[in-house]
Formats: sequence, C-alpha cells, structure tokens
Amino acid sequence: MLTPTHLVTAQTAFLSGSIMTGHAPILAEASVALMAALIPDLDSHRSYVGRMLPFISSPLEHQFGHRTLTHSLMAQITVGALAYLLLPFGYFLAIVCGWLSHILADMMTPAGVCWFWPSRVRCVIPGNVKYRIDSMGQGELVFLLMMALIGLLLKPLAGTGLGTMGLIRSAIGNIASARQDYDAQKGANAWSLEVKGRDNRSYGDIAGTYPVIGPYRENGFILDTPEGPRSLCLNSVCDWYGEHASLIKGKAEITTTTSIEQDLTDTTALISALAPMRTVGKVYLLGTLKVKRIPAKPPTIETTTENVTLHYANPALLETWGNRSLSEVNITIQVRHAPGVQVPEIEKVKGEGRELHPLLEKWLGWLAVLSQSLV
Repeated sequence: MLTPTHLVTAQTAFLSGSIMTGHAPILAEASVALMAALIPDLDSHRSYVGRMLPFISSPLEHQFGHRTLTHSLMAQITVGALAYLLLPFGYFLAIVCGWLSHILADMMTPAGVCWFWPSRVRCVIPGNVKYRIDSMGQGELVFLLMMALIGLLLKPLAGTGLGTMGLIRSAIGNIASARQDYDAQKGANAWSLEVKGRDNRSYGDIAGTYPVIGPYRENGFILDTPEGPRSLCLNSVCDWYGEHASLIKGKAEITTTTSIEQDLTDTTALISALAPMRTVGKVYLLGTLKVKRIPAKPPTIETTTENVTLHYANPALLETWGNRSLSEVNITIQVRHAPGVQVPEIEKVKGEGRELHPLLEKWLGWLAVLSQSLV
C-alpha cells in the first residue's frame, strides 16, 4: 500500500490501542506512530522511506527481499520488547500500533507478507484473493477514507483516557460506575464529573461539569461548585442526587501527602504551617481534631460536640474559625500539584493551643498592670 494509507492507518490503530488500554495519547506519541508505520518499508528502495535512506534500504532489499525481515513477527516482537523496556508506555504503544498496522494493511494486498520469516510463506487476509486490496486501486482509496473517518471518530474517545469499559460506563452515566473508575485511576490526573440530577434540598434540576474534590462515602463524590463543595450520590443524604454522571480525565497531576499528629496547637499556627504548600498546588485536609464551637459545613466538615472530621476540607475554611485552640490533631495533608513541582516539607506546627475567654483575658491584663505598679 501507499505511504499515505499506512500513515492514516497507523493513527487509527494507535487511537484504537489507546482506547483499549485507557491511555490518553499525546502529539509526540502520535508522531512516533507515524514513523513506526514507515519503518517496515525500509526493505524497499522504491518506498518513500527507502528513497530517504537508500544506504539502508538497498542492502536490506538485496539481502532479504521486500516484505520479509522488516515485516516479520520476529522483528515486531524484538522492537516491541525493546520499546517496552526502554520507553514510556505511550511511546511503546505508538511503536507497536504503528508497526503492526503497516503489516496488517500489507496483508490485505494480493502479495501479502512473510510474517513468519525466515519462512517464505506469505500471510494474507482475507483468504479469498478477490476481496483483497490492489495498491493504488479504488479499493485502497476506499480503505484510506474509511480509516480516516474511523480515526476522526476515535480521537475524542481516546483523549478521555477512560479505556473501553470506562467509555461504556460513561455512556451509561451510572454514578457507581463513575466512582469505580475514579477509585481505580485517581492520583495521576485531575478529574471532573459531568452531572445531571436534582438538588435534594430545593428539588431543582442541576446540570454541569464540576471538578472532583474527592470520593464521598461508599459511591459518591465531593464536587467543587461555584457555591462551594457539594456531595453527589444516589440517595437523599447528599446535597445532590445524581441521575447521570460521566467521568472526565483532566491534566496530569501528582498527589503528595504528609500528616500532622499533635496534642495541642491553634488555627493560626496550623494555617501558617500550611501556607507554603498552598503556593504550589491545591491543599486538602483529611482527618480528625477537637475544637469548640465550630459549625458543621458538610460534606467537608462534620462535627459532633468538640469532635471535627475533615473530608477534603479546604484550609481556607480554617481561616473563618478565628484563633481557636485545637487538640488531638490527627490529619493528613494532601497537596495536588503539577508534575515536577517540589512540595515544601511541613515543619512541626507551633502554637500554644490556648483559648481564653475575652473577659478572662481582660482580667489577666488588669492583673499584669497591677503587679507591675506594685513592684
């Protein structure tokens, strides 16, 4: 087949492979797939790549013949194994898909390929010669157009990075399936959720795409909305009831975690300790602590008397508490940031953890003044 046909087929094959493996392709990988689709024709001095590299193609063709060594299963396994060991997965996938697509396309021609070289037996598909494609014929043009159309349809699907089952679940829009996919793939990317449903308080319709803050209970999500964090699940305990939920993979993201276990501190000291981390990414707090007179803000802050449970709480909420005494602090700090960004290490949180009533503070002040005047 002609070079344009191999190039288009390689892209379609690479997109198909990306969907099957749940890999979101990038431009550099797609370019590698194109180059991999040209390599097998290095054994022909008349091919496009052969004319570019005649010092390689002429000896190969003279020694082995066309559609033999470079079209063989042995060559594909060797190159594929090296790519798997030496390259990131996306480039390995691009090389395998681009190379294999060339071989399969050539098998559809009357001449076929020596796939099991050094055996000279020619492999062809389909078996009936009248259904095979003549190079530069009308059949190849139809095949080229079909591959181009399929590639255009597959491109947005491959970009989601959800994989075959993930795309099926997304099409169904089941929130439990979306949560299952999120739990399996969270950590390497940011995620959003396309939602349709109802508000459990106002009973009004809700629809939109919202960033995922984190999981909520067994099968729900905490979403970042313009009105603040909202919980989404399939019952009335959440803020929203989700009738349809489709998971959307976002940009690459690394999650770095650290923890604080401290008997006593205060909000001012904790906020100060978190400040450097907030400059490099999004910071969320998970865990428990004790503090008096804090209102609950579900789904991220839940309270029972003095006990406070944090579910992916934004540190900005702590700033609304004032300088409160915190005790029995046991929280995990989660920082989500771009790859390559260095997250500052948190030092031991200072703070005396004392909280005095305003009247008591006034009396202590008067006593201090009185004691100084008596000295």
